[in-house]
Amino acid sequence: MLNSVALMIQKFAKETPSKPAVIVNDQVCSYELLALNNRKAAQFLQARGIKEGDRVIVESDHILPYIYVWYGIQLLGATFVPLEKNTPSLRIEEIAKELEATTIITLTSREDLPASLALCDIMQEIEALSGDFTPVESQDSSLAEILFTTGTTGKSKGVMVSYSNQINIALAGIETTNIQQDNVWLIPTPMNHAAGLRKAHIALAVGSTVCLLEGFRNFKQYFETIRKHNVTSLYLPPSAIHMLLAMASKELEALKGQLRFIYSSSTAYPETDKEKMRALLPDVYMYNCFGCSEVGVVCTDEFCVSGGSKYTGSVGKPNSLSEIVILDEDGNEIKDSSPEKTGLCAIRSKSVMQGYWNEPEQTAKALKNGMLVMSDICYFAPNGELILVGRSNDTINLGGFKVAPLEVEEVVLRVPCVDECLLIPMTVGGNMALKLLVVLKEGMELDEKAIRETITKNLEPYKLPKRIMVVDEILKTFNGKIDRKQMIAKYS
Repeated sequence: MLNSVALMIQKFAKETPSKPAVIVNDQVCSYELLALNNRKAAQFLQARGIKEGDRVIVESDHILPYIYVWYGIQLLGATFVPLEKNTPSLRIEEIAKELEATTIITLTSREDLPASLALCDIMQEIEALSGDFTPVESQDSSLAEILFTTGTTGKSKGVMVSYSNQINIALAGIETTNIQQDNVWLIPTPMNHAAGLRKAHIALAVGSTVCLLEGFRNFKQYFETIRKHNVTSLYLPPSAIHMLLAMASKELEALKGQLRFIYSSSTAYPETDKEKMRALLPDVYMYNCFGCSEVGVVCTDEFCVSGGSKYTGSVGKPNSLSEIVILDEDGNEIKDSSPEKTGLCAIRSKSVMQGYWNEPEQTAKALKNGMLVMSDICYFAPNGELILVGRSNDTINLGGFKVAPLEVEEVVLRVPCVDECLLIPMTVGGNMALKLLVVLKEGMELDEKAIRETITKNLEPYKLPKRIMVVDEILKTFNGKIDRKQMIAKYS
């Protein structure tokens, strides 16, 4: 495989020129057209002085011009820095200064950001060019992307992804899904975050088709898009699937003869939702992928066709591109990890990021002895599956007793009245205690007795919440992760 997805697109433009590469609404862009417009975008940026290694900031959207510029930047060997749609101009300026980026491309012109280029304006110039451009073969260690994290567990950080990282992350996704060239993958998530970007990388790296749609809350549009473009795979975070199960289960079930796989990531998958998906789509591969922006997918739990794991909290076995070890508090490997002997998950892989931009202390914390040390608390089951217990950042310390919220939440989700729940810390008389936030299923009332009995039956007494509170919603980030930081600030 070539050393960038942008170069893979150029390759498929010669091999399968008329094949659809990207679909947006009713616009179908072939590999030949995508490759040509990528070269034109590179030609345009090169004429403006952009060269290998330069950082280019681009406001993201689910539109073809964004894809043209995105891979055009990488044909130059420059560094693509995508930002969320409608990012405030002041924040863009801050990032540009931090990255020493001289080029900013926004979707439309901004009076308060006069130095930026408006994508809607420059596309006419780009399309008028010849596309006579020779792609740069970048060094494997050169930066392909800088992706800013959501910041749910602290300050947003710029994850530095090299061209080698990018290709190896795509290879891990290809291994996970066994994606084929005739696949059509619908991606509705924001295109500035690793979740959406990397699904496009995976699809385009094998010469298949990406279908872009902004959001999935318009169920009618979402399912019409799937049917119209014969979509064969979906990317949805677990929270989105939870919503579809509650509000559009019949529409999902109707796709059982069309879909090949559904790819999920970003957060843990409730066992109750796994059971529902097995009943609805028993022959559709359901991949719940474990990883993060800093490394991509490293483990996968396929829980429909396989019937699922017998271990609660399993995220599957490591892929062939990743070595995973469990570390104790002193950074030593735990070779005999178990439910009683858990530790932090550490990963050695060619997919591991280069570090955080201009954050040497944070980089040193995350990268140790050539491994990415995650905040996830895990252990290995006897059959080699990695079991996720929770996140060290989320663990609640009750005077020496440590509680992983995920374990309690998983048990509570089996109570009939509970739709969603979240365990957070609270202070009572100067002491730490547990508070359970519950979103009720429509038309049901809180059954506090059932919740307490279920916890008592399945878990240790100290994991019983001091207070149970009904809330309207569990706040989430744009990519479907529970925003514990905001929920704790609001309700603790």
